[in-house]
Amino acid sequence: MTSATRQDPILLASYQRAVHDYADLLKSFAARLLGDDADWSEDVAQDALLALYRHLHDVPESAWRPWLYRVTRNLCLDRLRRRKHRPRNFRDYADEENRDPVAPALPACRPEIRAQEVEMQRDLEQAIQELPPRFREVFLLCEQQGVSYEEASTILDVPLKTISTRLFRARQRLMKALAPHLERN
Repeated sequence: MTSATRQDPILLASYQRAVHDYADLLKSFAARLLGDDADWSEDVAQDALLALYRHLHDVPESAWRPWLYRVTRNLCLDRLRRRKHRPRNFRDYADEENRDPVAPALPACRPEIRAQEVEMQRDLEQAIQELPPRFREVFLLCEQQGVSYEEASTILDVPLKTISTRLFRARQRLMKALAPHLERN
């Protein structure tokens, strides 16, 4: 990147706005893709934003969102590949015991209802993590991150119909996994 590009105040202001707008979204997306390796999500989000800074002159501003999600996804996939070949140590097991699934704030209500909601949220998080990666990433992009099918198609570099099919199948699997909770209500 040229120093002129780095010193362009309009481009830098746009970049700072992108950091503000996307940092938490990218971190959340990475945390859910990485599952039990969520400690790395902040690093992944920072690396993706740093990559955007390095490529400000290459990526048109209108393409920043899908570009950032694609870079985040690729960094997560790299991390997951490396994890497969990494031996676990005692600290990894100790961390798992202290880890709490991502749970949204629940409104105050009767304890039994709250307990059911917490249990359902835990089961949903587990079901999402058990989805095959190709279904999980589409589900997280479209349902959690609010990315359009078209943007997801661009991010994942697959046809639009594939996005629709994968999302349908992910929803089917999640409904099946949550059926006991749904039948209770």
